[in-house]
Amino acid sequence: MSSASATSFSELFPELFPIIIGHLPLVYRPSTLLSLALTCHRLHDIVFPRLVYGHVRLVGEDQAVSTLNALIAKAELVTKEDIQKQGNPSPSHCIRHLCIDSSIKLPICTSGHSLNALQKLIDVDGLRHLSALTLQVFGKWDWSKGDLPIDDFLKLPPSFGTCLKTKCPNLKTVRLSYFSQEFGKEWIEPEIFSLESLTSIHLGCHLLNYPLPTINLSQLPPNLHTLELRLCHAEGYLKIDASSPGGLLGCVIPNLRTLVLDDFFVSDPASTNTFWKAHPGIERLEFWPGVKGSWFNSCEIGMLPNLKYLQCNVDHALVLLPQVSNTLIRLSLWKTYNAQGPYLLRVVAQNGILPALRSLGIQRESGNSPKPREGHRWREDENGDVSEADAKRPARQFDGNYIMSLSKAAPNLEELELTGTSDDTLDSITASLSRFPQIQRLILSGGIDSSERAFFARSKNWEDYTDFDTIHIAEEDYGKYAPETFDEAARDLADGCRTLAIVTMGNIFGELLIKGGPSAKIIREYDGGAVKEVKRIRAWGNIIGKEEEW
Repeated sequence: MSSASATSFSELFPELFPIIIGHLPLVYRPSTLLSLALTCHRLHDIVFPRLVYGHVRLVGEDQAVSTLNALIAKAELVTKEDIQKQGNPSPSHCIRHLCIDSSIKLPICTSGHSLNALQKLIDVDGLRHLSALTLQVFGKWDWSKGDLPIDDFLKLPPSFGTCLKTKCPNLKTVRLSYFSQEFGKEWIEPEIFSLESLTSIHLGCHLLNYPLPTINLSQLPPNLHTLELRLCHAEGYLKIDASSPGGLLGCVIPNLRTLVLDDFFVSDPASTNTFWKAHPGIERLEFWPGVKGSWFNSCEIGMLPNLKYLQCNVDHALVLLPQVSNTLIRLSLWKTYNAQGPYLLRVVAQNGILPALRSLGIQRESGNSPKPREGHRWREDENGDVSEADAKRPARQFDGNYIMSLSKAAPNLEELELTGTSDDTLDSITASLSRFPQIQRLILSGGIDSSERAFFARSKNWEDYTDFDTIHIAEEDYGKYAPETFDEAARDLADGCRTLAIVTMGNIFGELLIKGGPSAKIIREYDGGAVKEVKRIRAWGNIIGKEEEW
C-alpha cells in the first residue's frame, strides 16, 4: 500500500468505518478492529469503544466470566442521567452481537459460570442495545461415571427468554447450541418463539424425556426470515416428524430466506411440495445428516427460484441440481460415494457447470460395495471423455483427476472443503488445485479421531493430534505424499497452488467453527509469489454464505 493510500484511509470519515467493517465476515471483525485501534490515535478514537465492543466473542470460561463481570461492574455504575447525557457510557451498551464459546463442567456445582454472569449483565440493563446473541456453551461430563442424569443436562437459567424479552428490546437474532429442553418444562415455544422482535432463530438443543419428539412451530415470530432447528432426542434415535400437526410442513413463514434442519423426517412426502411452493424466497437450505425421508416429491420447474446456498445429501442433490445449479453460490454435499461428487456437478447439474459457485464442500466415502449408487463409477479425463471404473473395484479417493473434474464444473471457486482420503502425489494435487484460478481457502479432513478419514494418512501421527483419539499409522501406509507436520503440508500446498491464502485441516464436515483443527494463513513475497511465512491462525470452515455467523 502506498503512503498516499494509507494516509487517505486513516483520514476517512468516521461514519464510513462501520460500513467498511460490515463487509468483513463476522469471524474476522473483532481482530481487525483491535488492529485498527492500535494503528494511530485517530483510528483508536473512531473504533473504540463503539465498534470494538460492537461484536464481542468470548472464548473459554475464564475469559467469558472475567469479561462479563467487568462489564457488570461498569454497567451497575451507570445511572439514567448518565445515559441521557452520554448516550452509551458503558462498554456493554455498545455490544450489538455477543458470542460466548465455552464449556461448563457438569454437574454445575457453582454459580460463578458464564451463563449466570450473562443473566446478571442482562438484569442490570447492560445489554440494552443487543441485537444478536450466540451461545455455544457445551456441557462437559465425565462419561466414565456413566450416563449423564437428566437433571444435570446443561440448561439455561430460569426465565432466560423472558429476561431477553424485557431487557433486550432490539434483539433480532438468537443462536443457542447444546442446551436442553425437558418434556413438560418447555422453554423454546413459550419463551424464544414469543420474542416477536426476532428475525433469526438458531437452535441446536437436546429434547429430554420426549415420548415422540415434536416441537410446536405454529407460533413463530411474524418477521422471521431465518430458522435453524438442529434438535435431537437425548436418546439419539427419535426424530421430529415435519409432517405432524403443528410441524414444519404445516407452517407458512412469509419472509423465510434461510432454513437449516437436522434430526427431522417426513412421514407424508406428498406434503413437501406445498411447503416449498409457499416459500419461494428461500435462499439458503441446509439439510444435515439427521434429515431423513423424501423432502422433494419432485422438483418442479420454478420451485425454489432464489436458492443460492445448498447443503444436502446425494439423493436430494439428484433432484434439486437440475433446477438450481445456475444460481448456487455455495454447495455442500454429504455422504457422496466414490465419484458421485464430480458426477453430480458434471452430469446432473445443467450443462455440467455451476457458473456462480464460489464455495464447494464434499464429504466422500470410498469403497467397493456392490450396492448400486448412481454415478459412483463415473470418471472423465482432461479432454472430457467419460468412462466407468471397474464394477468390482470402483473405490475412488480425492486424487488429481477427481479435483480436475471439480475445476471444470466450478471455475469460479474461492473455497473448497474435501472430507475423505487422498493417495496421490503432491504435484498432482497442487496441479489440479491450480486449475481453480480464484481459489483462496482450502479445508481438508484432518486426523482428529479414529473414526474420521484423514486426507493425508500421515496427519494422524502429527503432533497437532497427540491429544486426540487417533490410530497410529504405520509408515508403509503413509501414501504417496506424507508431510511430517501440518506446517509442511500447508507450505507445500501453497507453493504448488499460488492463489491459496488459507489452509486448514478440519474435522466435522460443513461446520463454520473448527475446534482442534490447525489452520495457517499464507504470507507470500508478493501476490502469487513464493511462500514467505506460514502463520498459525484460528481454524474456520467454509465462510461464504455464513458471513454473519460465528
